[in-house]
Amino acid sequence: MTELASGQSFPLISVYMPTYNRSSMMHRAIASVLAQDYPNFELLIVDDCSSDDTWQVLNDHYGTHAKIRLFRQERGQGACAARNLAIKAAHGEFVTGIDDDDEFLPHRLSSMYAAYDDQYSCVCTSYFWDYGSVRKQLYAQAKVVRLPEVLDVHCLSNQALVRTNRMLAQGGFDESLAAFQDYDMWLRMVAAYGPALRLADASYIVHVGHELGRITTSPKRLNAQAQFVEKHRPLMNDRNLHNQAFYRKTMLQEPMSLAELLGAVRYGLVESKVRYYLKHRLQWFIRIRKQLLNKGIKGLFSQK
Repeated sequence: MTELASGQSFPLISVYMPTYNRSSMMHRAIASVLAQDYPNFELLIVDDCSSDDTWQVLNDHYGTHAKIRLFRQERGQGACAARNLAIKAAHGEFVTGIDDDDEFLPHRLSSMYAAYDDQYSCVCTSYFWDYGSVRKQLYAQAKVVRLPEVLDVHCLSNQALVRTNRMLAQGGFDESLAAFQDYDMWLRMVAAYGPALRLADASYIVHVGHELGRITTSPKRLNAQAQFVEKHRPLMNDRNLHNQAFYRKTMLQEPMSLAELLGAVRYGLVESKVRYYLKHRLQWFIRIRKQLLNKGIKGLFSQK
């Protein structure tokens, strides 16, 4: 526990970061954690048996840093196993995470800790999707998120601030899931400890403009989504199951008829469903929008 001259106490927050073959890209994520205005944190970086020079680079650049602890898995076990290794080794009263291609804004830890209360299972925030030329904010409304809403759709974020002992009591991230591990984790936290608090202020940047693969584009997502629904089916009612089926439709990019739309909106998520319906009626506009988001105005005239 760090205590300032003012008498205010700041418990240690452990930040976990898995990495794999990102020897050049990971520096931005690491620097963003080290730039936090919160005074008491540690960064636990776990190399998931990279085949490039990631482990050497980590040791050369950060091996003696007072706030960084380095770990390496002797065989590749995936990001969830890396996160769980770090959580078990964490010294902090609280834990939160960052992906090696993403970024904290400087006030992230301080803003989440300031909002934390034990009545909440976890605290998360709005966040930015950064396409390279355009940045879009998601979930820009403060909200107390309860279990029925989480069962409908992943309306939290990929990272959250949680008491370490609560995370350990839930067994950490489910290493059997190929995707949806963060969704599964926060759903279990809400089911066990009560609603989550989502802050309107965005303090996390998800970088999606680079060319390296992200789990969000993995072909394993369909199987993982089916596995996720089956795992949590005992908690789900008809509304939840319908909305999970709608999400699967969006993953498959299947068009929605007007009759399907009219039948679907009675289960909620009206804005998302109307937007998805219109998307398949305005494909030409969507293609132009994606080009603008990814490459800017010049992308419209690119031959590639």
